[in-house]
Amino acid sequence: MTRRYDLQVHTDASPCSSTPPERVAQAAVNAGLDGIAVTDHDTLTNVDAVREAAPDDLEVISAVEVTTTEGHLLGLDVTEAPPPTDPLAVVDHIHDQGGLAVLSHPFDTLRQYYETDLEILADAVDGVEGVNSRCVRRRFNERATGFADDHDLPVTGGSDAHFPMEVGRAYTRIEGDGALADAIRDGRVRPGGRGRFFSGHVATKYHQFRTATGRAMTSLASGGFLRR
Repeated sequence: MTRRYDLQVHTDASPCSSTPPERVAQAAVNAGLDGIAVTDHDTLTNVDAVREAAPDDLEVISAVEVTTTEGHLLGLDVTEAPPPTDPLAVVDHIHDQGGLAVLSHPFDTLRQYYETDLEILADAVDGVEGVNSRCVRRRFNERATGFADDHDLPVTGGSDAHFPMEVGRAYTRIEGDGALADAIRDGRVRPGGRGRFFSGHVATKYHQFRTATGRAMTSLASGGFLRR
């Protein structure tokens, strides 16, 4: 039995996404996925909303993408978001909840990335995201996969979707029955899909520009600058 999970999906609870929970759930169904991890930045706010919108046969994992002092870190099967701090402290916080810690696009130098204490970090985490659709250069994913192989760590995949058309572009294949967490711990996972989705970054920048412009206009209006 093989299942497909997208282990990095964002909703409009993330400042870089405008996708409401119900559209995330529908996009996952359209992509033919068996499950998704809702990994908003430093918050679990929309996990329950996605669950409520999802059909019974779509598993929704409670998760978060934590902004550490170096790169980003996925916490899977967690009940609260760890505070943004150094990576090892975040890993401990995730493990204290019984969750799994997975390095998120760890060597994408166009975003936050990891460069210190890599051997210590490899001993601490439970897996490495080896295929991230938003890694626009192939070598970023290749280095992540190589790092995981060198340290005998499971390799996952996630679209890093911020918009519906991205959901499922990258995913994690799970072999066998049972829970996702057990499959990762047992190494019964492998990444699939593709990276280099540059237009996703363009859409994000446009969304951030519109949001910032809207806030600025609201601020001006509230201050009376736009009143006649």
